[in-house]
Amino acid sequence: MKNWLLPMAVLGVSGVGLLCASNRGRAQLRAFFDNLATSDDLFREFNQAVENELEYIQQTLDQLSKTLEISRTR
Repeated sequence: MKNWLLPMAVLGVSGVGLLCASNRGRAQLRAFFDNLATSDDLFREFNQAVENELEYIQQTLDQLSKTLEISRTR
């Protein structure tokens, strides 16, 4: 599997290079990134999932901190 790493990387880089070489390719890339930057709906579900996970981690850390405080005072 390691033998395919370099050829795949070269193909990927050359594909991006070819895309950027043409005017149409650059316009498509520019439109894609413009739509990505202005679209809030695209990542709304993902952002909500990340927020929920961060809140859960924060609650778990708070509980752990309280537990350690209690065990230290004993």
